[in-house]
Amino acid sequence: MDFTYCEFPSTVSVDTFKAYFNASDVKLPKVNSKSLEQLQPETGGECQPANQAKSLRHLVLDAIVSNWSELPLYRQLRRRQDRNYILSQLDTQLPLQLLSVHIRDDYFWRRCYELRWRLAPFQARGMERRWINIYMERHVQEFIENMQTGDYEQDGNVQAALDICAAYINQLEINLLQPAPPDSESNDHIPLDYLLSNLPDLRRLRLSYSTKTAGINYQIGCNQLTPRDIILLAKGLSQCHELRKFCLHNTKLVAYQLRFLAHSLDKGCHHLKELSFLHCAVGDAGIRCFLGTCGKESFATLTVLDLTNNKITEEGAYTLSRILTNVPLRRLVLRLNPIQSDGAAAIFHTLQMMPIRDLNLGSCSISESITKLFMMLICQHKTLLHIDISNNCLGEDFGKHLLKIISCNKMLEELDLRNTGLSLDMRHKFQEILLKNAERKKHESLKQQQRDKFNAMLKL
Repeated sequence: MDFTYCEFPSTVSVDTFKAYFNASDVKLPKVNSKSLEQLQPETGGECQPANQAKSLRHLVLDAIVSNWSELPLYRQLRRRQDRNYILSQLDTQLPLQLLSVHIRDDYFWRRCYELRWRLAPFQARGMERRWINIYMERHVQEFIENMQTGDYEQDGNVQAALDICAAYINQLEINLLQPAPPDSESNDHIPLDYLLSNLPDLRRLRLSYSTKTAGINYQIGCNQLTPRDIILLAKGLSQCHELRKFCLHNTKLVAYQLRFLAHSLDKGCHHLKELSFLHCAVGDAGIRCFLGTCGKESFATLTVLDLTNNKITEEGAYTLSRILTNVPLRRLVLRLNPIQSDGAAAIFHTLQMMPIRDLNLGSCSISESITKLFMMLICQHKTLLHIDISNNCLGEDFGKHLLKIISCNKMLEELDLRNTGLSLDMRHKFQEILLKNAERKKHESLKQQQRDKFNAMLKL
């Protein structure tokens, strides 16, 4: 078989090609930087024939690649093989605007991403996520995180980046912002209002105002939000009408700043489903300001609330329990907040009116005095699937009471009781009971699928 000048699709690996073709019978030139001759181990037998001269077709394609910045021919090529060759040979360092206008191919943008961020962790990608979106989101993230406050030009570099990338940004993660220069009068960071206002398809935003590499620019307060920062952030968020998930983490928030955030999210983000303030030192005063700004119909679509490590005590838990009755939460996280048993009791009472599925009260300074209310929650609640009350001082008596009534709950699948004073044998007994719940629900689900399939066949 003579496959001279035959390039295989760029999405097929060399190993796959070798699995279907005998390398000793195939003559393949060095095309697409993939040469079978280079991959074969050195042996004392007959060596493979040298790469032959390229055909006229490949010479033309090489000319197109070398002159692509002046004459970007891609869609005009009819054959898929020619397009594959262009994508595999094209320089990924060409101007981003030129590439984004003419090329949408997933393989090319994945190659661009892997060549530019070789050491970056692999990005999760669902069926609806395209590599051009992932590349543009990472490009904007790097652009923002590396920008010095003095280099910000709304009508210059920011507008140029938006013109290229805005249409592809669905998710944005900003893990740090550069501090202001030491000689500046304030600690203001770069403004985010114009950037957020011009991302019409932004659905997920994860943001931190922390500074990881301050260097010579470090000064007291460079990691905190200034009054100007919070006003501009709130202004930008009020224009993110498609936002579904918002997370602000590792950024200290003062009470009045929570009022600005609550007003902007309530005003502009009508589809918000997940809200997270992680390690922000919100405190009870911040909870009061945030929830006091909200009305009864605010956050009617919110299903996830994560307030990990925010110095919330039983007072904040009381305030939270009064407002959450109008919110259809499915997941509530209060981990690392000292709400104590009184605060947990208020939360347990509110959960009876919620379709909650996941509750996390780990490391919340809860004692065994909560035993009776927790037993009532286990017996009466019909939607809870996962409960985490680890790292609380509950004791063996709590475990004995729970062991008597745990079989009454047929829905619970996971119960984290680590570091609660329960013995290892008792925790294993709980795991066995919950495992039976999961297996029974799985069996019932399979039976229901079979019934649905049978009913569908009868309708035919």
